[in-house]
Amino acid sequence: MRLLFASRSEKQPADAKACPLPRRQLRRVLDRMRAGLSENIDLAILATESGYSRSHFLRMFRAATGQSPHRYLLELRLAEAQALIASRSMPLIDIAFACGLSSHAHLTTAFRSRFGVTPSTYRRDLELS
Repeated sequence: MRLLFASRSEKQPADAKACPLPRRQLRRVLDRMRAGLSENIDLAILATESGYSRSHFLRMFRAATGQSPHRYLLELRLAEAQALIASRSMPLIDIAFACGLSSHAHLTTAFRSRFGVTPSTYRRDLELS
């Protein structure tokens, strides 16, 4: 009994990391994210796609990519928004909805946070060059 109790009470080393998501499951999840940029994708959907529970998927995804699934999806959406803004073919509100962002304000806030300029300024700077 003492041995069992002692082995249970030992703490895991702080540097022990979660095992990253296997490559096949990671590819499926990333493909799902890319295909559904305009959709409302939540953690449960991505965890189901991977075949793991939500909490385990979250740990494994973060270990594999260095980002949370939400942050990774936001980065994908912002990259898509940047490309659409550069094409100059759509109004910003339509770009926001096409990229799965809830509003023009959400696009502006996230874009400024990521790139340091607003989408309007980014588009205007592209027109000047």
